[in-house]
Amino acid sequence: MSTTSRPSRKSQLVVFGAPNTPRGGAQKGNPSTSRKSAVAETEREVLLQVIPDQVFRLKAKPDGSISVRDGRTRAQVASDGLAASSAEPAKEDQALGPAKSLGEELACRGKQLIDGFLTTGDMQTLEFDVDCGGRTTHYQVRAAACGPWELLAVVTDITARKEAESSIARSLSEVARLNEVLQNEASLHAEDEQILDNAFAKLGKLLEDTIGAIQMIVQMKDPPTAHHQARVCKLACAIGREMGLEKGQVDTIGLAALLHDLGKVFIPDETLNKPGKLTEAEYAAIKDSAETEFQILKTIDLFYPIADIVHQHHERLNGAGYPLGLKGEHILLEARIIGIADVVEAMVSDRPYRLALTLEEALGEIESGRGTLYDPPAVDACVKLFREGRFEFERAEANAPQEAAYSGA
Repeated sequence: MSTTSRPSRKSQLVVFGAPNTPRGGAQKGNPSTSRKSAVAETEREVLLQVIPDQVFRLKAKPDGSISVRDGRTRAQVASDGLAASSAEPAKEDQALGPAKSLGEELACRGKQLIDGFLTTGDMQTLEFDVDCGGRTTHYQVRAAACGPWELLAVVTDITARKEAESSIARSLSEVARLNEVLQNEASLHAEDEQILDNAFAKLGKLLEDTIGAIQMIVQMKDPPTAHHQARVCKLACAIGREMGLEKGQVDTIGLAALLHDLGKVFIPDETLNKPGKLTEAEYAAIKDSAETEFQILKTIDLFYPIADIVHQHHERLNGAGYPLGLKGEHILLEARIIGIADVVEAMVSDRPYRLALTLEEALGEIESGRGTLYDPPAVDACVKLFREGRFEFERAEANAPQEAAYSGA
């Protein structure tokens, strides 16, 4: 039984129809082999003319050195890493130019390429840079076998690609740097916002404490007025929420409502508690209390328009109110809301000059004045809260301010 020996890795260096010729040259005395070698050589020459880019042939010499030739012109451009001699060196240098530098580089790397192919049997690829005329050019080499101990190396100028990659890398680096700057800016802004939030919180707390102190003064001087202000505060806030106002605006309404009758502490008790009809002078004193409130509150208003709201809560849409006779949109919305809550609470509470009226009588009053005296959306919200059973005043205990119950959205 005959056996067929498997060709060695080295025999795979023969391509493009070239025979596996021993390293010493073609087989002597065999014309057929010589003709085949000549045909293969011709085929290689034709192929080299149509392959793009720079083409070189690397051949291992018996002494282990590497010979490099230009694949198209067959001019020897390097041997053992040195430029080949020539009868006309100036013309050769001018003609070969970059090819000479490439040849020298390939001569240095030729053994690495051939050994790599013999080890793996695969096409060898590497990249290198060449400095020529003060300019760095980037190349890529793809090498495969083209004859006995010989490689065909296709060298591609990849400078444009490398420069593009470098530009992209710089752009990415710049983007990363810019992103870091933006993150730092965002962090600084977040810290600034936190500082501002803390400052506003402290100011808000200071304002609340100040209003609380004033409310305590009112409570000690005139408990019924303090009771009235607390109930108006609850109803006014409920109306604001029903109208869809933001929390900050509702909070402002609540603070202003707690102080809306502050000026009454300066009115004599005999006037406030008089069971009969007031004289013109006494009524004028009641109306002047709104101005007194404004003069006090404007000194502690901080960043809330508390003083203006309190000053305007007796104004009416048609200009019939006091103390400024403002009309329509010239009256702050918060003041319009507190004005309605003030009317309703006053009507359903006992007064020295009359007993409390019914809730329906109070609602009838604001409905009859809807659009002429009172803000329509605020009237609608107030009426809806009571008639749907989502708000009610709690019964008052003697001489004690009471909270209002609210269970709306």
